[in-house]
Amino acid sequence: MLGSTTCLLTLCAVVGLSMGSRWSNGGYIAEDTAAWRAEAAARPFAASTPDLVMYARPGRSVDEPDVAEQGQRVTELAARSPGVGAALSYWSTGLGPLRAADGRGALLRIDLKGDDSEAARTARDLVPSLQAAAPGLKLAASGPAWVNVTATDQAQRDLLRSELFNLPLVLVVLVLAFGSLGATLVPVAIGATAASGALAVLAVVTRLTPVSVFAVNLGCALGFGLAVDYALFTLSRYREERARGLEAEEAVGRAMSTTGRAVVCCALTMAWCMAALLVFPLGLIRSLAIASLIVVALCAVGTLFLLPALVAALGTRIDARTTSRRPGRGRPAADLSVSPAWRRVATTVTKRPLPWALAGCALLVGLTAPVTGLRPALMDETILPPRAEARTVAEAVRRDFPYPPDRQLTVVLPRTDPVARAAEVDAYARHMSALPGTARVSTAAGDYAGGRLVEARRAEATGKRGTLVVVFAQGPVQSRVTAGLVEAVRGAPAPGPAQVAGTAVHLADTKRAVTAASGRWAALMLSGVFVMLLLYTRSLLVALKAAVLGGLSIGAALGLMVLLFQRWQLLGLPAGGGEGALEITMPLLAAALAFGLCVDYEVFLVSRMVEEWRRTGQNTASIVFGIEHTGRLFTAAALVAAVSMGALMASEVSLLVVLGATMAAIVLLDATIVRGVLVPAVMQLAGRANWCTLPPLSGRSPSAGLPTRRQGDDRPVTRQRGHTKR
Repeated sequence: MLGSTTCLLTLCAVVGLSMGSRWSNGGYIAEDTAAWRAEAAARPFAASTPDLVMYARPGRSVDEPDVAEQGQRVTELAARSPGVGAALSYWSTGLGPLRAADGRGALLRIDLKGDDSEAARTARDLVPSLQAAAPGLKLAASGPAWVNVTATDQAQRDLLRSELFNLPLVLVVLVLAFGSLGATLVPVAIGATAASGALAVLAVVTRLTPVSVFAVNLGCALGFGLAVDYALFTLSRYREERARGLEAEEAVGRAMSTTGRAVVCCALTMAWCMAALLVFPLGLIRSLAIASLIVVALCAVGTLFLLPALVAALGTRIDARTTSRRPGRGRPAADLSVSPAWRRVATTVTKRPLPWALAGCALLVGLTAPVTGLRPALMDETILPPRAEARTVAEAVRRDFPYPPDRQLTVVLPRTDPVARAAEVDAYARHMSALPGTARVSTAAGDYAGGRLVEARRAEATGKRGTLVVVFAQGPVQSRVTAGLVEAVRGAPAPGPAQVAGTAVHLADTKRAVTAASGRWAALMLSGVFVMLLLYTRSLLVALKAAVLGGLSIGAALGLMVLLFQRWQLLGLPAGGGEGALEITMPLLAAALAFGLCVDYEVFLVSRMVEEWRRTGQNTASIVFGIEHTGRLFTAAALVAAVSMGALMASEVSLLVVLGATMAAIVLLDATIVRGVLVPAVMQLAGRANWCTLPPLSGRSPSAGLPTRRQGDDRPVTRQRGHTKR
């Protein structure tokens, strides 16, 4: 089996890495919104938000004959290229907004066919061909499609860098945790299997639906972290059973029947949390959710099926630390999962649970408070490194052009004739130009500013039904002033049915769609996890406590994200929207991951408390036993998860930096403060109510969940050979 697994592992890695050109980037705009439909209405007028913006900077006036001839030729070439819907430039239209303020630069706007993935693939081929066709224009590219291409390439490079950073640190943590290289190889092998398997499966999924390149980075980081965590707890339990005198086969069976069952519950819980993200109408979130579901399934399968095979193959080398014959070297394997330090922490907390519970809750609530200042934004070129072409060109366009394309709001009046209803269109444009935040308004009849016509044009009948009114915003596209302008433009009385398109409009509609889905998402995730834990533990209080603490962990994760990146900006500018904003998908993903990981740790901790409760019937003894037998493992598991997710911080794509830093911080916080302090304090306060269970399901024995057995008095506990005794 191991030989077959090794071959399959290598094949999966090769298949996954060979699919680099098919990974997509996009899906950060809500689908089927008013802005989405407005873009479709603007497309026949060649006025939709451009997918690609080419900035020509020939170093001399763009009106010189030879420059204009090259510009016209390259515009026509772009329009004829496969995958291009429309191409407009200063040379083909003479529009002032497409000419730089100094007259030495001009823009070529290109609309591409298909979704984000198809547009990115078209842009990847189109940009080099246009640059080669007109070298004298010195064309440079930006726009959403080129941002996607650049981000995809950068994320693929970052994937290799993060894994090279991740693996050595994980090995160090596991060697310190196990004290045996043989034992260390087991979780590493399962983690590598999960990560490479996820790559291969995602490569297949790309044939059915677009898969973001960020899903690949997340899948590898999450897969390695989860698989190592699951294997760490299961293998530790195996060594503990071996130390009690069980043969290897019996010890594996015992570990799988106890910790293995907890692994299944953890995997189902994490899968539920990630599946709940599918309610959001964002392609990127759905892509990341699908990747996470695949990863979680592979982690569970690897732990349940590959781990026993690895244990059988390695044999006594897993217990190498315990077989040392030199005096003073090694210790019983059971002690490897027992921590005197965490026992002291648990004893201290259970003696005075109320102050510790209040302190823990105050900390989480305090970390949650900054969430009120969360300001979401759409992904833009600011997620890229400062030297990236797509970013530098976008900054140059905003600097050199008084009316850059990304600040354009396009109002489509599909039933309004610009000639027959010229007076109404004129009045409408004057009103729009007087709105706060408007820099200029352009129509077929002329340009408007400050409520008056500043440059007239002769409106001629074109044979097309409908007309456009283009509003240019004064401020940055994702600023609060521009958001107010969007609402004012949408609310202004128009001379006919009106649809508004533009990046700022997409942001408004995406925020509205996410807000509308957030309630369903939270209810689905919290209720689903509550039911799952209730079925696992059959304890109403334990399940409720896990859901509440998980909710606090979500708030703490989002609060940390706001503090680190939006308010303090400790690791640079936040992802998306420029200064003072966070890309809208990252808080959603961080919340789901934080909740799932926190509930994972809860399941492992409660499962050990349950075992001691069955044996002694003592509440305090069960709490202390659970903490001392999992605290050391939680420390190692949290470090592994923090390193795996924190490795994303080595990325040069700020989206991944934000997610990696937030998840590393919340995992460490949960494994220490929440599991080590808050959980024992709350359970000590609850007392015997912790173990009030639901009646067993028909056909199942009480051992399937928490038992209904005698309630012993809580008495001081002592340790003997790694076990808790009365």
